[in-house]
Amino acid sequence: MGMPENPTTRDKIFCAGVRLFARDGFEGATVRDICKEAGTANATAVNYYFGGKAKLYKAILDMVFAENLRRRLEAAKIQPPETLSPEEKLRRFLTIMVDVGFNENEFAKDITTIVLREMMSPTEYLDELVDRFTRPDNDELAGIIREILGEEAPDFLVRDSLASVGGQIFYYLAFWPVFSRVYPEHPGVGNYKGPLVDHIMRFSMAGLKATREALENGEIPPP
Repeated sequence: MGMPENPTTRDKIFCAGVRLFARDGFEGATVRDICKEAGTANATAVNYYFGGKAKLYKAILDMVFAENLRRRLEAAKIQPPETLSPEEKLRRFLTIMVDVGFNENEFAKDITTIVLREMMSPTEYLDELVDRFTRPDNDELAGIIREILGEEAPDFLVRDSLASVGGQIFYYLAFWPVFSRVYPEHPGVGNYKGPLVDHIMRFSMAGLKATREALENGEIPPP
């Protein structure tokens, strides 16, 4: 993701929108400022290429929310999921999440800011984005976790386990400004992707194994 090598006017407007929505939020960013940032004097360019500011914002969110699914579909063509063990499926899922979520370039940082803004102050588009992209992501990860816990694992246990696995990534996303100040020696997640995935896998597999054993031993009551 980012500006292509030979950007069109549409590309420039899209990237300008990313920068200004990250800086000013959806309400604060104006069409005039976006066009100025894109280097075009034509104040109608946003309308011409995207149909208005709201649709430009939605196009950006569509790209962001679709990226995990797009990469998993590409990976599945190379190595179909049925050829992988549940642990291998989980590692691939987490690797893609980390690779998409953490980059050191400014474009990626702006994208993260936009997503966090959307989480804190949802627009009218969030429900559609969840249905189109997040729910399929969630269902795939839930299916992997169910394979690890056992097919008889109750839904609430799969749900809570999913939150525990995914939460290890979202913690870095949401709290990096604070985390990086508490641990200034950290190299930044963009330079730490491999070790982070390895750690999340170890931590998650140990937790999922313990959860499965507790379930099989009757130690987990129904909700």
